[in-house]
Amino acid sequence: MPTTRGWLVAVAGASLLAAGILSDYQELALLGALALLAVTAATLFAGRPAAVTTTRSLPGGTRTTPGRSVRVHMRARNTGRRGVRISERVVGPDGEHDVPLAPLRGGGSGGSDYWLQPLRRGLIELGPLRAGRSDPLGLARSTRTHGGTDHVWVHPTWQYLRAVPVGSVADPDGEVDGAKAGTLTFHTLRDYAPGDDLRHVHWRSSARLDRLVVREYVDTSQTRLCVIVDDRAASGADERLDEVAGAAASLLATGVRASLHCELRLVSGRGRDSGGGLPPLLDLLAEAAPTTATDLADALHLARGRSQGDTAILVSGTADATDLRLFGQLSDRYPSLVAVVVGQRVPPPAPDSVRLVAAADAASFADRWNEAPWPR
Repeated sequence: MPTTRGWLVAVAGASLLAAGILSDYQELALLGALALLAVTAATLFAGRPAAVTTTRSLPGGTRTTPGRSVRVHMRARNTGRRGVRISERVVGPDGEHDVPLAPLRGGGSGGSDYWLQPLRRGLIELGPLRAGRSDPLGLARSTRTHGGTDHVWVHPTWQYLRAVPVGSVADPDGEVDGAKAGTLTFHTLRDYAPGDDLRHVHWRSSARLDRLVVREYVDTSQTRLCVIVDDRAASGADERLDEVAGAAASLLATGVRASLHCELRLVSGRGRDSGGGLPPLLDLLAEAAPTTATDLADALHLARGRSQGDTAILVSGTADATDLRLFGQLSDRYPSLVAVVVGQRVPPPAPDSVRLVAAADAASFADRWNEAPWPR
C-alpha cells in the first residue's frame, strides 16, 4: 500500500489532474496523471511478499537483568522468487521498535543475530517477524508478519539481605530452617483438582454442593513469608515501581535461600508462591506494571483470607498513613508486619503493629534493612 509519501504524491497528483481538466491546462493535467500513475506502479511493484519461515532462539536463556545483554538468533527462509527486507518487532519498557535484519534474496535463507541491551526491569516481547518490499522511490510498501512471539524477562536488580523476620514459629525447638515437621492443620475446603488425594475428598460437602471438594491442609511448622507489592499507578510510578520491585526481589531471594515458603502478591491481584523456586517470582516482578484499577484494601482483605503466615511485608512507593493503618489491621493474622517504603522523601507514620523501613531506592534499602536488628 502507499506510504505517507505515496499518499501525498497521490493527493497532489489528483489535485493537479482536477485543476488541469477544469482549467483546460493539458500540461498540468498530464503532470497530475503521471503522479497518480507513479503511485499505482509503485504499489504494483511492491506487491505482496511471499511467506517467510522463521525460527527464533535465545542461546543465553530468556531471563536477564538490567545492563546484561541477551543474544537473539534468527533463522529465516524466503519462499518467494523476489527478495525481501526483514525486521524483528521488539516491544519493551522503552516502547516498540523494529530491529533490521539481513535481507533475504529470492528463495534464499540465512541467519541473523542481534543483541538486546535492556536498561530497565520489564517484560520484552520479541516478534513477530516483519518481511516486506518497497519501491525505489519510497512511494509504496508491502509488509507481512511471520512466526510467533517470545518473551524475555528482565528481572529487577537484587541482593541478598542479612535476614528476614519470621514471626512466631511452631517448632518447639525454636529452629528456623523451613523444614516441614508434619504438623498439618485443616485450613479450608476447595474444589477438587486432578492429582489430589481422593482420601482428602469431603464427601458430605461434595454431595451438598454437587461437585467434588477436598480438604486443604497447611503445615503450621513451616515458616512463611508474604510479600505484598504495591503496583498502584501514581506520578512517576514506572521508575518508582522499578525500585519497589528491586526491594521485593531482595526480600524474596533471601526468603527462598532460607528455605521459607514465600508468597508474592501484587496489589493488582496476581500472585505466585515459591513452589517453583525464585525465578518465577522474579518473572512476576518483571511483568508488574503500574495499574489504575487497584485497591489496597481489597488486596489486604485477600491476604487475610489466605492461610495464616508468619510475616507479611508491604513494599510500596506510594503508601501513606491510611495505607499503613489498613496494613496494620493484619496483625491478628500475621505476628510480624513490616512496611517498606521506597522513594518517599518524608516517610508516612506507621502504627505500633507495623515495623517501618524507609529508603530512597532499592540499593539503599538493602543497607537500611541490614542495619535493623532482625532475628536470624
